Amino acid sequence: MDHSNEYKVVSNGQEYLFNVLKDLTEPCPQCGVPACGKENYFWVEKAGERLTLILDGAYLDIIIDEYFNVNFTKVVYASLPVFFRAYNEAIGWSEADDFNGMAIDVDDLLTAINMIQFDELEDWVQGFGKEYLHELRKMAHKAIELDTELYVTRS
Repeated sequence: MDHSNEYKVVSNGQEYLFNVLKDLTEPCPQCGVPACGKENYFWVEKAGERLTLILDGAYLDIIIDEYFNVNFTKVVYASLPVFFRAYNEAIGWSEADDFNGMAIDVDDLLTAINMIQFDELEDWVQGFGKEYLHELRKMAHKAIELDTELYVTRS
């Protein structure tokens, strides 16, 4: 294992190791903590390693909130991907705060990502949003490639 990309989290006395493929968080200018401590970890497991993408949870929330702001009256809510509905209802993956992670449906996630049209979103969301969803799409495809689950934890 390449330990240069290893990120360790201790939660409730248990240590969790993540092999970070990409970290899109930035230190907060006020507190200095990446994403002010609201990180989202998306990972797949390969040979006992957690190959991980770390996103700023607030930014991911903004992307999804903007999708709802633009499309809420245009879509049939019950037909939305579970990824969107779980976020909106504060259940499932959106409340996954255990570092053992929660598996999410990769096809459902890809459907949700593909529904987001950036030209409908605020300009300032488009800048980071495209990179965030591109990297999240890559993680989903890695899960498909490895024929494994995609997990998420929101700290």
